[in-house]
Amino acid sequence: MLVNLAIILPVMLTIIQKLPIKLAALINDTTGTLIASAYTDQSMKIGCIFGTGCNAAYMENCGSIPKLKHLNLPDDTPMAINCEYGAFDNDHKVLPITKYDTIIDEDSPRPGQQAFEKMIAGLYLGEIFRLVVVDLHENKNILFEGQNISKLKKPYTLDASFLSFIEEDPFENLQETHDMLEEKLQITATKPELELLRRLAELIGTRAARLSACGVAAIVKKKNIEYCHVGADGSVFNKYPHFKQRGAQALREILDWPRGKKDPVTMLSAEDGSGVGAALIAALTIKRIKAGNTIGVKALEVLQKC
Repeated sequence: MLVNLAIILPVMLTIIQKLPIKLAALINDTTGTLIASAYTDQSMKIGCIFGTGCNAAYMENCGSIPKLKHLNLPDDTPMAINCEYGAFDNDHKVLPITKYDTIIDEDSPRPGQQAFEKMIAGLYLGEIFRLVVVDLHENKNILFEGQNISKLKKPYTLDASFLSFIEEDPFENLQETHDMLEEKLQITATKPELELLRRLAELIGTRAARLSACGVAAIVKKKNIEYCHVGADGSVFNKYPHFKQRGAQALREILDWPRGKKDPVTMLSAEDGSGVGAALIAALTIKRIKAGNTIGVKALEVLQKC
């Protein structure tokens, strides 16, 4: 069922919380990250989320947006575009996928949707790792021979933090990984098995970072951006080891920058960008309403009293 959140949310806030709040704008975390980052850095042209999901936003000229032609806005009026590129290649015609990607998609609540996101987002990285490990144990006889891996049989037992822990293990013998496997999964791993798990985590994390960079590179190419900052938020970007460096390396390769020079496009952390961005957009919405610019505004009578 579809509902008008601009009407429902103020009612809920008034009845349930008894707070003097009026809804000024509805945004998502990605657009919020873009606006919050650009507010403090004029070089910021793209906002991204790499966390439980993945997405990007950027500013486009209204003259390049056919669905807004009827509003007769000046062609150079900037408009935030929420890409929702987590749904890129839902038909699996562009990106190479593994059998594990296929399993995740088919067993997900929304099969056939968010294909790109399922290869990148933190929600799925641990599950990709788990599927590979179970396959190597049951069908390849490579890992944990003769051991009970029943705890690994449950879908989504592992999350991205599990892979992060493995990649961050500082010991040459991967002792911390060994201890975690025994504690969490009751599995005892040999040194070669630990090294295989470490390499598997690196491959999954590297693929996610490089695919994330592809989305950024696509916007850079579309807008012919020669220099900019990219504001990125989300647990994977901020906490997954080597994610930023791997993404930066991928951008260098995709955009073919000269070696030895400073990267013209740089991804920077924008922590709590979504919250700050929401506040900024709400304030800007009220300001433009008071200035007489009400294009696209819903529940105008309510907001005019703010």
